[in-house]
Amino acid sequence: MHVSKGIRAGDPFVLVPWQRQLIENLYERRSDGLLRYRRSLIGLGRKNGKSLLGSLVALYGLIEGEHGAEVYSAAGDRRQARVVFDEAKWQVQQSPALSGICKVYRDAIEVPSTHSVYRVLSSDAKLQQGLNPSTVIFDELHVQPNSELWDALTLGSGARRDPQIVAITTAGYDLSSICGTLYAYGQKVCRGEIEDEQFGFWWWEAPEGCDMNDRDAWLQANPNLAEGLLDMEDMEIAVRQTSEVSVRRYRFNQWVRTAEDSWLPQGAWELCREPELQLQPGAPTWVGVDMALKRDTTAVVLVQRVEGRLVARAKIWLPEGGVLDVAAVESYLREVAQQYDIQEIAFDPAFFMRTAEALAEDGFPMVEYPQSPQRMVPACGNLYELIVNQKLAHDGNPLFSDQVLSAAQRVKDNGWTLSKGKSKRKIDAVIALAMATDRATTTPVEAPTPGFFVV
Repeated sequence: MHVSKGIRAGDPFVLVPWQRQLIENLYERRSDGLLRYRRSLIGLGRKNGKSLLGSLVALYGLIEGEHGAEVYSAAGDRRQARVVFDEAKWQVQQSPALSGICKVYRDAIEVPSTHSVYRVLSSDAKLQQGLNPSTVIFDELHVQPNSELWDALTLGSGARRDPQIVAITTAGYDLSSICGTLYAYGQKVCRGEIEDEQFGFWWWEAPEGCDMNDRDAWLQANPNLAEGLLDMEDMEIAVRQTSEVSVRRYRFNQWVRTAEDSWLPQGAWELCREPELQLQPGAPTWVGVDMALKRDTTAVVLVQRVEGRLVARAKIWLPEGGVLDVAAVESYLREVAQQYDIQEIAFDPAFFMRTAEALAEDGFPMVEYPQSPQRMVPACGNLYELIVNQKLAHDGNPLFSDQVLSAAQRVKDNGWTLSKGKSKRKIDAVIALAMATDRATTTPVEAPTPGFFVV
């Protein structure tokens, strides 16, 4: 194989150390001989050879995979899906050995001796339900608008003995997307918060909040730069002449928001990040619940007064198949009630009334909190003051942070509230946070009164 682009174009392709380590990890096998990782997410900044790596995975699955292998390149659109496919196609055409066993067509590569095929997929998930993929390379997963195509391909591989689904992507904007969800999941696996030995996660990114001119951060986010396969001068020009949002996303591989103005001063939320401040078992706790049943997320935020600060933790659910499991939310609230001294559970009655009534009957202190301007204007103003004055502490949960920072101000006659703004991103967690902090700062600590109240 040869390098098709970049500084080494035309040279024989030899894996550099970081690529060799990644491939060895990706193809680690268990004691039964099967691949350890059936689902993997690889995150790399621009110009670090994602397409070449994807072509290696595709050709390995096509040639070394099981008899009758079905290999697919997928992406948010057909043109993007062809990027990896065309790289693999070029590699086959340049290699006498590969050309001798493969037949190359416009949109497919076949190995007649094993009845295996490699194809490009369209982005219409509805047309992919009947596939039986053995290997999938999902390019630039961050642009996928929903999880339909990912779900269709991953669920379709269930009949295979040793399937492998690999997403190779650059960071995106929305942590509640399928890519953002997998990124957050991978971080939890790496931190040991979730045990999943079948999910592979490799992500190169600059440290959060790093200086734009920090060359160590450049190297950390761009493994090819450290190997001399990227032009340092080009990086210098990009940092100097390109917008910070673009550099952080495409070159630093960091998840960023759009350039839309946030409701908070830049960096204010990050200054409140103090994961060492924990919720205290048995301590008075206020809860905010913002429920959605279909398209939006659902968030439950717990708040305690600790060392003169309000410590907040969020639990966020994404609807599966377009529907939320309400029973899971109710079960979570019952669990936290066993750990903490719940003072109030403030909730928006729009989609939560039936569950709230059931909890109230069991003695939970439920507080109906309609999201009217009369309540939300002071609540949002109170939350703003808590954050900018660093009177609130959070643990840096990326999905929680994304929803807080995605909110925008909506001006009312008597003040402002929080809304999705132009981005239409999920903000349920910040609404639940506003409700919980409002109740925590306006109600005295006392023995909770069971029942159902309206404020």
